Amino acid sequence: MKVIGAVGQNGSGKDEVLKYLKARYGVSFFSTGDMVREIAAQEGVEPTRDNLRVISERYFRERGEGCFVRLLAERIRRDGGPMVGISGIRSLADVLILREVFGEAFILINVSVTDPRRRYERMVKRGEERDPQRYEQFLIQDKAEEALFHITEAGEQADYAISNDGQLADLHKAIDRLVSDNGILQ
Repeated sequence: MKVIGAVGQNGSGKDEVLKYLKARYGVSFFSTGDMVREIAAQEGVEPTRDNLRVISERYFRERGEGCFVRLLAERIRRDGGPMVGISGIRSLADVLILREVFGEAFILINVSVTDPRRRYERMVKRGEERDPQRYEQFLIQDKAEEALFHITEAGEQADYAISNDGQLADLHKAIDRLVSDNGILQ
């Protein structure tokens, strides 16, 4: 089994990397965020970013940091195929858990965007209900999520890095280069 994780700030393109790996290379795609959204649905809570953050904080307090990654790792072992992608990796604890569970089969890709406004504009374009409607809200949420998860620290543990400062086609080319040059799917 090969497990490929994507880490990065909101709107950086983590899910796009994994969606492309799924479409182009047949890599299954799992998300810790989907697990949090499942919990919100079970609890009858609207899946706004703030509500999902509150659920995450509660679960971290009750079950420990990395609890969603542990739950997802169990699901992957049970339902995953030979190549699996994971989105929603946020913290150093998440990375360490995945390295412990999957060993050398786990590969982490840091997806980055230099300009925060570009990340915000991409979030607005995707139009998800959970995303902020104003740039100021985005900056506040970005800061709060960094304080909660330390996403930058997790990204520093990546095996590979991809810049997503260009167009979608540029990101896809960078992913193809990563796959062909480094054999990450072998």
